[in-house]
Amino acid sequence: MTLVDRLPYAVMEAAVIVLFAGYARFAWRTGGRRRLLELVSAVPYGLLLEQGDITIFGTYAYNQHFLLRLGAVPLVIALAWAMIINSCMFISDAFGVSPRLAPFTDAILAIILDLSFDAIAIRQGLWHWKLGLTQGFFGVPAGNYYAWLFVAFGFSAWTRLNRGTDRRQPAIWRQLLVPVPAYATLLAALVPFILLEKAFFNRPGGGFPTFIAMLALFTILGGRPLLRRPPALPAVWAMPLLPRLAMHAYFVGSGVLLGIFWRFPVLLAASVSMLVVDLWVTGRRPDPAVLDNSAVA
Repeated sequence: MTLVDRLPYAVMEAAVIVLFAGYARFAWRTGGRRRLLELVSAVPYGLLLEQGDITIFGTYAYNQHFLLRLGAVPLVIALAWAMIINSCMFISDAFGVSPRLAPFTDAILAIILDLSFDAIAIRQGLWHWKLGLTQGFFGVPAGNYYAWLFVAFGFSAWTRLNRGTDRRQPAIWRQLLVPVPAYATLLAALVPFILLEKAFFNRPGGGFPTFIAMLALFTILGGRPLLRRPPALPAVWAMPLLPRLAMHAYFVGSGVLLGIFWRFPVLLAASVSMLVVDLWVTGRRPDPAVLDNSAVA
């Protein structure tokens, strides 16, 4: 393992840390302690769910070239999780989704990202699943996509519950404890998937019918608000949407430069389509009626 091998990872880790610092500054300036605390508490959540899944299930592992690691988990993965989940919550808040349905919306917004890059990331070598690249969806198991829904859902649901307990100033200790019940929610949600996989889809990476059915349910419950134009959202190249755009750009660029898209055109279609969906949701002009009403008020 040479310095040359580690250099690309060091650059990527530095970029993620810079993005996270910018996101933290945005969170403090726009939402004060509450929004910053929600972002910061998602970092240990990312570490917990990654280390827990690696320890319990042992289905994947991260590349040893990452420099900053806590246990088996690169620090930047936890930072990325925090930005992904919080950007999803910011978007659903901006769309005015009710707290009851917002966790479903947040899960949809999260899976858009994973569908665009996971199969590229394993070919880039950032992490690897313990199944062949021809199994599952080009090497990514159905359980991963299913889990992504509940990773975002669990943290969002428990964070929003904490918000509702005291709308003016949610308790710091309760938000810091959110990773524990959020991860418990993920583990509980995985039980029916595992049982169905063993009973009906007992092959490496199997279970896509279960994932598709759950995605359809989440879309029915949380997707409708995203069909309307948002009241107000920042530009896609500004915080807090910039990390999402950066992730899309990084993995699309990797797919092109590494020749992945030439060998697997369907991955190009998946990445570009998810980018288009994300931009369609976050890049539309605000609803003029909402702007007019706010101006009058």
